[in-house]
Amino acid sequence: MPGPRVAIVSDTVDDINGVAIGLRRLVAAATRAGHTASLVGPSGAITDEIVRIPAAMRAALPFYAQMTWSVPELPALVAYLARSADLVQVATPGPMGIAGLIAGRMLGLPVVAQYHTEVAEYAARMTGLPFVRGLVAPFVGWFYQQADRCLAPSQAVSDTLAALGVARIQRIPRGVDLALFDPVRRDRARLAALGVGDGPVALYVGRLSREKNLDALAAAWTRVRADHATASLVVVGDGPYASALTGPGVIALGPRHGEELAMIMASADVFAFPSETETFGNVVVEAAASGLPVVVAAAGAAHEHVVDGVTGDVVAGGDPAALAAAIARLLDEPARRARMGAAARAHALGYDLDRAVRATWAIYREVMDAHAGAHGATLVMPGLERAS
Repeated sequence: MPGPRVAIVSDTVDDINGVAIGLRRLVAAATRAGHTASLVGPSGAITDEIVRIPAAMRAALPFYAQMTWSVPELPALVAYLARSADLVQVATPGPMGIAGLIAGRMLGLPVVAQYHTEVAEYAARMTGLPFVRGLVAPFVGWFYQQADRCLAPSQAVSDTLAALGVARIQRIPRGVDLALFDPVRRDRARLAALGVGDGPVALYVGRLSREKNLDALAAAWTRVRADHATASLVVVGDGPYASALTGPGVIALGPRHGEELAMIMASADVFAFPSETETFGNVVVEAAASGLPVVVAAAGAAHEHVVDGVTGDVVAGGDPAALAAAIARLLDEPARRARMGAAARAHALGYDLDRAVRATWAIYREVMDAHAGAHGATLVMPGLERAS
């Protein structure tokens, strides 16, 4: 029996962030496995992998000028879902996600929501106004309460959703490309060609934005560099806070993708990731899969993928001294670094992307069955009958 046709509606599909990259990888892996899945996003460049919905209006976020939100034309979204989807998954509580929720309900489709981003926390950190957290959180809670089921990629997210008053929560597995991110891609000659010296290399990969706790990493690196004159901090990513990571030994490479990113990861020595707002932390698992010991913050979800003292070190993300000490120790102790890197790769093998796809589609089928049992023959609005 064929699985449900799934449309994943997201406000972010083109940006260089964990949500967009993860969703594209999920759809690609699902398609390879024979499932029917589409990624539905706002208007933009025409590509084969993204369904574009025309915009009724567009506006830049006031505290993140590089990111724009697109309010979609609802009739166009409804028409696409009516002919192409059996289940709608909303990925973000922005205009596209809200429109996806409305369109799904209009069509009588089951709607699931996955919590990808700590929206309230991000808003507070990016604006520098803590009270914004309390203004945004109730809306986020309302949005996720409307779904038939909420998918949580980590225990931290499960706890957040419960605190927001969401009841229908289910943990969902996540995976990374274990063939792409592999220690065999280590190539220090290629890394040197990018301007990285022969000394030990710490690595950060991610969005360069205030909520990633980059001030703490910058302060920690100043301490590390004071005692490690040949060490480099390689920074991969882009964003409005790029100026936070500069100084002696810091090498900014900008965005990198695919095999080049995998080579950079495998060629570094330590992965440093101080973000305290992760809902999963794809790059942490990718770094581990590449054979790197990781230093991560104890807050957020990234630490859930680290066996403290075995595959990496979990420290207080807001404490530059603790971050610096953990990074420096790994740079100073090659044998410990190699041992932890091997353990990290072994641990990461549990995050197989194909296995995650199978488990995800099993959840979709459960939601479909529950929806059919609860609603029986579903009435839809005239003219919106779904194509079979």
